[in-house]
Parts: sequence; C-alpha cells; structure tokens
Amino acid sequence: MRFSPRRSPRKVTKGQLLAVAAVPTAVAVGVAVMPAVAQNSSSGMSSALSSGRGISDGLRPSDPPPRTPIEVDQHPQIPGLPAGVSVERIEWLTQRRVAVFINSAAMPDKPIQVQILLARDWHSNPQAKFPEVWALDGLRAREDESGWTIETNIEQFYADKNVNVIMPVGGESSFYSDWQKPSNGKHYNWETFLTKELVPLLNEHYRSNGKRAVVGLSMGGTAAVNLAERNPNLFDFVGSFSGYLDTTTSGMPLAIKAAQLDAGGYDSEAMWGPLGSQDWIDHDPKLGIENLKGKTVYVSAGSGQDDYGKPNSVASAPAVPAGVGLEVISRMSTQTFERYAHKAGVPVITRYRPSGVHAWDYWQFEMTQAWPHIADALGVSKADRGADCAPVGAIAEATKSGVIGSCVTNEYDVAGGKGKAEEFRGGTAFWSPETGAQLLVGAILAKYNQLAGPGGWLGFPKTGELSTPDGKGRFVHFQHGSIYWTPGTGAQAIPGDMFAAWGAGGYERGPLGYPVEEAQSVGGGYVQKFEKGYLTRNPEKDGETKHFFVYGALGAKYGEMGGPASKLGYPTGNEKKINGGYFQEFENGNLYWSPSSGAHAIYRGAIFDHWGKNGWEQGKFGWPTSDMTEIPTGGLTISFQNGSLDQVFGQVRERKN
Repeated sequence: MRFSPRRSPRKVTKGQLLAVAAVPTAVAVGVAVMPAVAQNSSSGMSSALSSGRGISDGLRPSDPPPRTPIEVDQHPQIPGLPAGVSVERIEWLTQRRVAVFINSAAMPDKPIQVQILLARDWHSNPQAKFPEVWALDGLRAREDESGWTIETNIEQFYADKNVNVIMPVGGESSFYSDWQKPSNGKHYNWETFLTKELVPLLNEHYRSNGKRAVVGLSMGGTAAVNLAERNPNLFDFVGSFSGYLDTTTSGMPLAIKAAQLDAGGYDSEAMWGPLGSQDWIDHDPKLGIENLKGKTVYVSAGSGQDDYGKPNSVASAPAVPAGVGLEVISRMSTQTFERYAHKAGVPVITRYRPSGVHAWDYWQFEMTQAWPHIADALGVSKADRGADCAPVGAIAEATKSGVIGSCVTNEYDVAGGKGKAEEFRGGTAFWSPETGAQLLVGAILAKYNQLAGPGGWLGFPKTGELSTPDGKGRFVHFQHGSIYWTPGTGAQAIPGDMFAAWGAGGYERGPLGYPVEEAQSVGGGYVQKFEKGYLTRNPEKDGETKHFFVYGALGAKYGEMGGPASKLGYPTGNEKKINGGYFQEFENGNLYWSPSSGAHAIYRGAIFDHWGKNGWEQGKFGWPTSDMTEIPTGGLTISFQNGSLDQVFGQVRERKN
C-alpha cells in the first residue's frame, strides 16, 4: 500500500480502472500512427489504446561497442551493507566509469550490474562526497549495458559535472518494481534492491552526500516517479522523459500487459497482481502525487510528429511508426499526470515539445534540458556544474593537439606531491620531473586508476600509449612496470622484473603470449598467467630471485593443478626437451609430457626414485599416464605406459597394467 504523509491510500474503483472490455487483445502489439495529441482526457487515452497502439517500444538499445572488462576487485570487502548483500566484483571501464556487480538478497539468482559514472573530482579530491543522478532504462533494457551509455552521450555530458551518475543494468519489462511472483524465469525485486541494497553501497563506497535525483525514459520514467513517490525521503528530484504516468486509466493495464508479453514474455499479473487490484493502484504515478510535495518534478514528452530533417531537429533518422504512436500515449498520460499534480498543489516543470517521437535522440536532448533543474534541486554549485580549467606548462604542451579533448579539471598534486595530473574528456595527463608529461587513455588508463595511479606500485608513466610490434595490442611503460592491452585479454599490469623476464623470452611474440591476469602473490613469490602459460617470480633464496616460464601442455597442466599453490610448488628450471617429449622440474616433483601420454605430475619420494632406477621415461615403465595420487586405503599410486607403481607402508610395488 502507498502511504502519503498526509492522507490514507487513495482508493479507485475497479470500474474506473477496468473499462477495458472493449479494448482489443491486440493492443500494444501493433502500433498505429497518430499524427498529433487530440485530447488528454481518460476517454482520449482509451481511444488511443483501442486503436491498436501500445507501449511495448520496439526500440531496444543497439548492441554496445565491444569492450573488454577490466576486473578490479574480486569480492571486495565493503562494510555497512545489509545482510546477504555483497559486491562480487568491480570492473573499471574508463577513467571514470565503473561496473559494480552486486550479490543481492532481493534478487539472488545472479549478480546485479550497476554502472557508475564517477564525479568530475573523484580522483582529484578523494575526500569529497557527491550528489547522485540515477538514470533508469526503458522497457527493453539489456542485460549487458544501459541504453543510456549505448545510445546517448551521457558519459561525455557528465564528464565535467560533480555528480555520480548511477545506471542500473537489466530489468527488461520490470518497471523497476517488486513483483508479486516470478515470471519468465525471473522474480524481480528491483525496488527493494535499489532503495534498500544499492543505497547503502553508494553511501559506504561511492561517497554519496545523500542528495539524489532519479530520471528515466519510457518505462524508466514511470519507474522514476513511482520510486520517488513510494520512497519520499530518498530523492530530491524526479524526472520522466516520455514516461507513462497514468497506468490505471481505461485500457492502460491491458496495454501494459500486452507490452510486457511482447518485450520478453512477462506476465503483468505476476508484477502487480490482477489488473485493477490494489498493487496497480499503488503503482499509478498520478495517484501518488501527494508524496512528491517538496521535490522538483520534471516531465517531458513530444507530440508524436516526426521532425527529422527540419530546422533545429535533434533527430538523426526518420521516425518509425512505433516511435510515433508510443510518444502520443506518453504525451497523453503525462498531461493527465500534470492535471492531477495541479489539483494536488504539486508544482511540475513540463516540457511538451511541438514535435518529437519515442526515440533516444530526444531523450538525450531532454537529459541536457533537465540538468539545470537537477543541479538546482541537488544544490550543485556553479563551479561544480561544468569545467573552468586550463592546462599549463608541460601538460599544456603535451595536450595542445587536442588528442584527449578539452580539460575537465585543472592540474592537481598526485603521489604525495611527487607529480601532477590533469583530467580531460578523453584521458588524463600525468607529469613528474623524472618522466615528463605523458597522456593515458582508454582501458590502460582505467587499469592504472584501479591500481592507484601514480601513488600505486607502478609509479608515473614513462611513455604514452604505444602499439606492440605484432600490431595486436597497446602498451604503456611505467617507472616500475608496464600495462599491456589487447581486445581479447584486456589491460594487465606486469611488474618491472617480471616484464624483463618476459622480454628475455620475446615479449608477446615469445612462448607465453600476452598477459591475461594480474600477478598473484603465492607463498612468498608471484605468478602471472599469460595466454599460453605462466611466468613466476620465485621466492627469494640465498639473496637471489629467479624467474621461470611454464607453458604449453606443461603450463596447462600446471594451471589445472593450481600453479605454485599446488603440491608441485614453484618451478626450479624451465622445461627441457628429452627423447620423445618434455619435462620440467619443480620444488616437489616434475611434470612430464609426450604426445602419446599427455602431461602428468610425479612427486619426489620412493616411487620417483624407483622409477628413476629403472631408466625414468626411457626405461621399462615409460612415460607417466596418470598423476600420482593417494590410495584410499593409504599410500600412493601412479600409472605408466608399461605398468604401475604403488607405495604401501613405505614399500614400492610394481604392477602390470
């Protein structure tokens, strides 16, 4: 039930809600063209819906550009989260864009992705807290990325503004609601996730100052208003761009039902119960307006007229019929919402365009038009609404070509005052007396930021981004290591000494290929996974640190066993070729490989010695055909090409296969 601070829940009769018998069952599946909004009465709405028009927009966001995730933290420990809620991982996608994967108690089936555009001063002012702008997606929201980042310039628009932009990913047909029961294999509980689980994470880990705006397009516009009404203490601004702000007028429940069936095969009655029931009433934006008092409310919609090619049009392509009809419905429902708001004494900022259809070009435009009102509602100062900056000195010289765009900050101290950094729309410039000014961009910059930038173990960059000799990748050298990137491996950092060892083997053209993971600390040493094997930095011994390669079939076996964390330990030499195959020595045993036997491990001890006395792999037993394993009743066993060896009660026994 929706509770207003001043009134009891508003009751609406089923007769008012369900005059839908005359609405064809095909509603919301086909879309007819309606050139203009004729009226904003409920009868006008019913007429529009009955003509075969619906709100299942066919405007699913395009496939996003290919991106290689950069895994930042696996299972980071974040205090203050509700029971059952944790962060699975965090991926840095650009210098100020991160994807957070959250294990939700409300929706536990798989981690929920939320992408965040970090505030302009996130890096330059680590102590600052920031307001938030939540941007909700449409009915056909994708599972991999928000339509906002695929279809609009939201990342560039907010690059110079001191707010965090919060973009939930997924939620097709969900209306970002808590559903009464599962449908189509999902049990949505988006409202609980967003308001009870995401907010504590933003407060604890993303430096929220508690001031929030929520906006959305189409389905997301409906949801934005509902979230603000149902959680009146959470948001200071609510905005709907082409949303459906009247969901219970004659025809609308059935239209939503048909739309959700069309957009993913979902059952609306699993969402809010039988059409016309109390949960539908409680999710009708026009019926909860009382709870918007004291907030800034912004609504916009076009007329449904296609203005492509006309002066001042923002459209990049002609309208499709669905975009025309959908905007007509949005316009009528928004006007109905405005009329209810006026009766309730709630001021509403309205932007009714004389043209425009249901399409991303217009929602990007509305995003920019709403920003001054959002900034006012969140108390964003003039200085935090845009960039007032200019590069100087060596950074000015390095960036004068405009290769990384215009600045969004002035230069600031980094690494305890050892150098400077300045952020631009397309990258960041770093300077130190030892390295000069260097420009970083893209995935390599994101990885560098994840590793604490110049204050981390890499130090300052010594080069800009360069191409690898094989033409497949990019790299940057730093004071204490390097970062390499390819489309298939992502950006991976290599410590300086391991980079030198890798280089001795031919870098990416050598037997290991490119790095695919970060170096991991194991038992006093380090191991790093590459495309074709592993590079180790063995624990220091007698004042000396050694590096070894484990690659090919032996490397695959070593990785399968757990690398240096396995019983084998660290390698004590590189692989050696022998008659018929290869072997490699480790702290506690060897790996052997031949084409006919495959790769197998044998550990040092009585069996190993007995095998050796009989000529190793060249003797009567031949190559190992299994790994050495424990016998359930006690002891060890291993099979060879020509027999087996068992060790029981300290005695080694031979067996024929």
